[in-house]
Amino acid sequence: MRTMKTGFAGSLLLVALLLGNGSGGAWAGEAARVLEPADVFRLQWVSDPQIRPDGGAVAYVRNANDIQTDESVQTVWVADIATGGEKQVGSAPGMYGSPRWSPDGKRLAYLFSAPGSKETRLLIQTLQDGKTAASVAFAQAPRAIAWSADGTSVAFLMRVPEAARTLGAPVARPAGAKWAEPPLVVEDLNFRIDGAGPTPRGHVHLFVMPATGGAARQVTSGPYNDVAPLSWTPDGHGVLLLSNREKGWERMPGSISAASSVVSRIYRVNVADGAYTALTEHSAPNREPLLSPDGTHIAWLSNTDKRVPVENERIHIMSADGHDARVLGGSLDLSVLNTQWSADSRSMFFLYVDRGIAKVAQMSLDGRMTPVAEQLADGTFVDLPYSGGQFSVAANNAVAYTGAGDVRPPELFVTHEGKVRQITHLNEGLLSHLQLAQIRELPVTSAFDKRAIGAWELLPPHYAQGRKYPLILEIHGGPYLSYGPVFGLEHQLLAAAGYIVVYANPRGSTSYGEAFANLIHNDYPSHDYDDLMSAVDAAIARGDVDANNLFVTGQSGGGVLSSWTVGMTHRFRAAAVRAPVINWTSWMLTSDMYSYAARYWFDKFPWEDQQSYWSHSSLSHVGNVTTPTVVLVGDQDLRTTVGEAEQFYQALQLRNVPSALVKFPGASHIVFRPSQTAQQMNAILAWFARYRTDGAQASP
Repeated sequence: MRTMKTGFAGSLLLVALLLGNGSGGAWAGEAARVLEPADVFRLQWVSDPQIRPDGGAVAYVRNANDIQTDESVQTVWVADIATGGEKQVGSAPGMYGSPRWSPDGKRLAYLFSAPGSKETRLLIQTLQDGKTAASVAFAQAPRAIAWSADGTSVAFLMRVPEAARTLGAPVARPAGAKWAEPPLVVEDLNFRIDGAGPTPRGHVHLFVMPATGGAARQVTSGPYNDVAPLSWTPDGHGVLLLSNREKGWERMPGSISAASSVVSRIYRVNVADGAYTALTEHSAPNREPLLSPDGTHIAWLSNTDKRVPVENERIHIMSADGHDARVLGGSLDLSVLNTQWSADSRSMFFLYVDRGIAKVAQMSLDGRMTPVAEQLADGTFVDLPYSGGQFSVAANNAVAYTGAGDVRPPELFVTHEGKVRQITHLNEGLLSHLQLAQIRELPVTSAFDKRAIGAWELLPPHYAQGRKYPLILEIHGGPYLSYGPVFGLEHQLLAAAGYIVVYANPRGSTSYGEAFANLIHNDYPSHDYDDLMSAVDAAIARGDVDANNLFVTGQSGGGVLSSWTVGMTHRFRAAAVRAPVINWTSWMLTSDMYSYAARYWFDKFPWEDQQSYWSHSSLSHVGNVTTPTVVLVGDQDLRTTVGEAEQFYQALQLRNVPSALVKFPGASHIVFRPSQTAQQMNAILAWFARYRTDGAQASP
């Protein structure tokens, strides 16, 4: 139930409102101002770093926000590692993305979509002279661009549309008549995706096109989906990919993103005729098959599918013909999130998260592990401090990655032979003049069973020893995710309003091993609440928290726990419950991830064990709630559906608990318009200000 948002912008009127209601108002007259919502118009951050094969340059996506269109903007840049000089790729306005180097490092393939266009172009540009070698437009967006080893071809995946289903003969419409749209007929298990709406009809297939341009050729076909990434064989005759081509595959649960089935088999596809050869013996939750550069081995990620919420994904390796499969690094009690081969085919580079901190390591084929980089930051998500990151590896083993830096949004870093360099400094012009909240570790021991709980706190800008501050407990979503000590825009804005912001990784969080994450399996919420209260108590014990001014908020899985919290205790003066699950039965039968949850989150269906569903629903404790609560949700949320938020609000109203409902038009669970991000923060701070009694002047 992780929430993702993109971009930030708005009208001149909105800018004035945000500046007037900014979170820095409590600190008027200080030497350096604090971050305020309007500043997100100026923030930039790095994602998808792709290092050139020779290690001399990095292509990356630069993310920013358009104040006029209220949308995110993405451009592709190339940074020279030796000089630090940068050059933008392409000059036409629009969205750029997915830069991928040719094997010789002389050309760059990328995607481009012009404003208002329904087409996506795949372009190949020669960087030395800036000439475009190929530019092909597609009605459907290509994905998973992959170059052949000789650089003559490019493979990608693309959806092949199919006609919408119908039920009953259509009624003839007179010429020129304006009728309602035809009904949407659904017969599929996985039929909608939060942030996108109904799942498009059709299937995703493999395409190949010449790198010099020309028509793309569809290689695979049939009523099946091919799944990224793509990995060419060295001879250029085949491509490795994932697919589920078993009988009845349509009834398999979709992944949380609903992009594919959770179980897939690894296939080698002949690019000449589209013939499939299965390389794994049985279907499993396989991910990311990659052929070694010398063509002798295939590495991929998988687990044994115990049907529990969290099972570590490990690196598996086998010979190129599918034999002699084994596990690399089986003793690592953490999930591997991404893999890349070294150029000599003797080791794997991979990303993992250890106690909230994202790292890159190198593992030899005999299982020896060497640290490479740490303190990565997730370039796909900067609103909240979720653990993650992106990286790529050059032939000389130089690694480019998105790094956290010094309390900054993700920047581009490169490490080689133990030396780390920060290449970009996109936000220094803004943030060097601001007083940001600083992060410090918060040692926490759970009052329930004395387990150590990872936690941090942000100190308000201009923090002063001896002063007591109100506290906001902010709870992460998932629940099977983790926070880390990295930049989070929303946390920074809360701290800028004069609060100490506490956040923790209670039981159920990833990055602390399988057993810790699965402590809440069939018992969520439960003692994760105790862990969170222990974090609040630990912060109070430090002596700088006003224990009479405590507040709580959380989104998605954090909405679950914040709504649960106000039903369990009256210690918080106010709460902001964001995109919650209130009733597990109604959620199970309305969420877009219901097929996934039925397989991995619950042992039984609601009609088989209603008591378990009800006893873990916040609605069962709503009779205890007295805490003033604002409930916030996007009105197009298909993940933690709108009805969940409305149930909680209406129950609070029936009980005469001070409450408000804030709905964001057009927003889903994972996509908020940029202006809505700022408006959500202002709404939360305004609600808390109503009940804050420490005498500080907060936003109205």
